[in-house]
This record gives sequence, C-alpha cells and structure tokens, in this order.
Amino acid sequence: MFQILKPIVSLLMFLTVLFFIHTMLTITTSFAPWLSVTVSSGCAGLAAWFAWMLIVGKKTGTLMAIAGGALLLGGLFFTVGFLGPMVVAKDTSQGPMIGIFIAAPLGVIVGAIGGYVYASREDREGKD
Repeated sequence: MFQILKPIVSLLMFLTVLFFIHTMLTITTSFAPWLSVTVSSGCAGLAAWFAWMLIVGKKTGTLMAIAGGALLLGGLFFTVGFLGPMVVAKDTSQGPMIGIFIAAPLGVIVGAIGGYVYASREDREGKD
C-alpha cells in the first residue's frame, strides 16, 4: 500500500504545481508559450521530486526544502483557492481571484517557512 502512494502523491504534486506555475506565468508575464511550459515543468519536476523524498524520508538540503515546501504548499493553496470558489459559488466571476492574490502567496510563504523548519529539524536530529 505504501509503495503505491509514492508515485500517486508525486504525480498529484507534479500536476498541481504545473497548473499553479503555468497559470501564474500566463497571467503575469508575456513569456513565449514554450518558455512558460519549460519553466513550469521544471518547477513541477522539482516539487514531485521533493514530495517523493518526503514520503521516502530521505534528507534534503535546506534550500531544496524551502523551495520544495514553497512550491508544494503554494500549488495546493492556489489550486484550492482558484478552483474552490468555482465549485462552491458558480455564479461569481471574482472567485478565482482568491487563489491568485490571497491563497497562492500565503501558501508560498507558509511552505517556505515550513520547509525551513523541516530542514532545520532534520539537521538537529542528524547531529544528535
């Protein structure tokens, strides 16, 4: 059962972060489509790798933990904040703005702080 969870969770994190980064790049920049897809795929690959390492329980560096936590929670918060209002209140056109302007930045900040705490706790346990 545990072995099947690793690829499922990693794939879900890959798709969530891919949606998050690609949507944000499309909205906020005028990058060429191929560049937007390349950057979002790279970020999604990093997030999937970090999710895999979290599930396996392997150590990661502090910078990777901060970036991975920011991408994972930013992607989750964005997806829930962007798609959630569309599901709950179908008649509002302002609903996805919650995901873009409130949930995503909050998720990135909380994820980065959580990644730092996770990495520092790993370092402390490794020294003992």
